[in-house]
Amino acid sequence: MLPHTYTRPVTDSGFEQRLIDGIRPIAEHFLAGALHHLFDTGVFDALAARPDGRTPEALAEDLSLEPERLTGLLRYLANEGVIAFDGDTARLTTRGRGYGEFRAWYTMMIGGYTSTLSQMGPALRRGSAYCTREGRYVGLGSCEVSRYDGMPMTRELLARAGADCGELLDLGCGNGLYLVDFCRSMPELRAWGVEPDPGGYQEARELVGEAGLSDRVQVINASATDFFAAPPEGCRPDLTVLAFVLHEILAQRGRTAVVELLQGLVKAFPALNVVVIEVADESADPAIMRHGLATNFWNPYYLIHSFTEQQLEKKSFWDELFEDAGLTTVAFVTTDETVDSTGLELGYLLRGPGHS
Repeated sequence: MLPHTYTRPVTDSGFEQRLIDGIRPIAEHFLAGALHHLFDTGVFDALAARPDGRTPEALAEDLSLEPERLTGLLRYLANEGVIAFDGDTARLTTRGRGYGEFRAWYTMMIGGYTSTLSQMGPALRRGSAYCTREGRYVGLGSCEVSRYDGMPMTRELLARAGADCGELLDLGCGNGLYLVDFCRSMPELRAWGVEPDPGGYQEARELVGEAGLSDRVQVINASATDFFAAPPEGCRPDLTVLAFVLHEILAQRGRTAVVELLQGLVKAFPALNVVVIEVADESADPAIMRHGLATNFWNPYYLIHSFTEQQLEKKSFWDELFEDAGLTTVAFVTTDETVDSTGLELGYLLRGPGHS
């Protein structure tokens, strides 16, 4: 047998720096995951409540966590500038506290879609199935994010259209946060929430109960299509919110199904104000995609939608579809520029031909 020979890889004086630069995305990937788990396990909130810090052992005892593993996570985050150790006591740094403002994005994108990333390779093969996602985290995170986009956009649309609504129908209500916030801000409003994901449905029921709104908000575990096949008795909404719902129906059931859903809505409830919030697909426009928020959020968002049976389209596509459905655009908005100046989110208030 020939002796084993080892050939050393060819390197030069710039190799180490190229390595550092080349693997930086790996570090960003790990940091995003660690931050999500810091939030999701309750460790962030426990540390935020104690500016002087806690020992990993005390945190582990309070939160029923493994102390050695928790210590490993906190030491990792200390090296990332998120945590600081004073002796054996861990506390959040100023930078670490700052991440708390954006935890909803970590819940949605990391909690909801990390498993999707791991499935992308196999899903690229011809004839393979779409990737799955964690619906509970997607719903929970997107509802929290809606405080910055969907909810203000809906209120702005109602104001511009002069719509005074008393009964809300929220299709794809997620964990019910949207419903609860609306009912709190509008004391006379009654609401129906429809959520197909069992986990999101259960969370919505619990949140509505905890908010003391069970007498005003009813939550139903069903798809939008099944809901309209047999609406509950007494359901007479004058406002419905289709926030990031139509692009899923478009991908899974086709354009005709979206048109029929909208037509069925305004036929069943002629006085309905239909709020639609969607995202314009501008992933091929380099001018838009150079924007900082497009790079850090919308580019990953476009990627996961390509793999999870969700079909994003341009604004012109939605304009034409709504016209074909016989709906009139009464008001249009996008996100406040202080939140997102890309203009990629599209907010419509639509009405059917029978609206008076």
